[in-house]
Parts: sequence; C-alpha cells; structure tokens
Amino acid sequence: MTHVIPLDEDLSPSISALAYALSSEIQNNMPGNNFENIANTLLNGLIDLPNVKLKLSQLVSDGNVCIWGEDKDRLQILYHATSVSDFGKPHDHGRSWALYFQVSGITQMNIYENEKGIKPANTATKIVLEQTINMEPGTGIYFPPGSVHSASHPNGPASWIRLTGEDLTGLSRQSYDANTGFRL
Repeated sequence: MTHVIPLDEDLSPSISALAYALSSEIQNNMPGNNFENIANTLLNGLIDLPNVKLKLSQLVSDGNVCIWGEDKDRLQILYHATSVSDFGKPHDHGRSWALYFQVSGITQMNIYENEKGIKPANTATKIVLEQTINMEPGTGIYFPPGSVHSASHPNGPASWIRLTGEDLTGLSRQSYDANTGFRL
C-alpha cells in the first residue's frame, strides 16, 4: 500500500476537506456524472488558498507522494512533480478511475482508443492515439476505468495532483508501447 506522508498543520485540514468533499461525490467507488467539474472546482479552490502551491511544491520535486488515502480501497490523492522533461508510456489504471489535475507547468495528455475507435481501450492488443490535450494549471481530466492515456511533460518542470478510486500499487494494469501501440 502507498504510504501517506504526514502534512503540516496548514495543509492537512485543506487536503482533508478536499477529500471529504470529493468522497461525497463518489458512490460505490465510482464518481458521478459531474465529478470532473466538481473536482476541478474543488481543486482550484484548494490551490488558490494561501501558500498551498508552495507547500505542495516542497513535498517532492521529482516523483510522487500520497497525501490522502489511508484506506487502500477508497479515494487516493497523490501529488506528482517533475523537474525535467519526461515522456510517459500509454497505460491504464486497471479497475480504478483517475482524475489528473494540473498544478503547475503543462502536461501533454495523450488519450487512446482501440483500432476500431472504441474506448475504454485497455482490452485491446493495439491502441491508437485519439487526441492530445495540453493541460494547463487549473485544468483536470477524468478517466473512467479501463481508459488508456499517457502523460508527458515536454517542458519540465511540472506538477499535478492525481486522484484515483483506490491504491494502484496492487492492481493489474495494462501498458502499451508508445511507438507501435502494441500491448507490452
């Protein structure tokens, strides 16, 4: 299970309030239809609080840390950062949903479908690029279970928050070759 890092007395109540508000929008571990909009509104409210961006940036400059999620079968909130350019490979989050929210810099999010244009694509032997979205600070994208995507940061540094429906460390997940589209 992902280890949840302790937060300071200023950041902890804000993250807890966010987690409880988001949890009320999740029934049977699946977000409702308006979850992306609600999550984006709540996350923008969080990062607009005094010193939140600064405190988040002090948690990690490369990699990720779990900032909420003692129960591995429920909502997890991770803060991610990279100080350099990086390019992720296409992957899914298994049976979990995910929402990526940009804090700083830009994330180039590639979204994939199978060769027949069907999503989610995680059961496909081969995937193809459907669209690319440049996520700027204050924007978030929701991915239902089985969605295949890749996140890249061509011009680091960048930071983002990733919400998932459960701890991903023990889940079976699919990944794909970025050049050929074939499942690895």
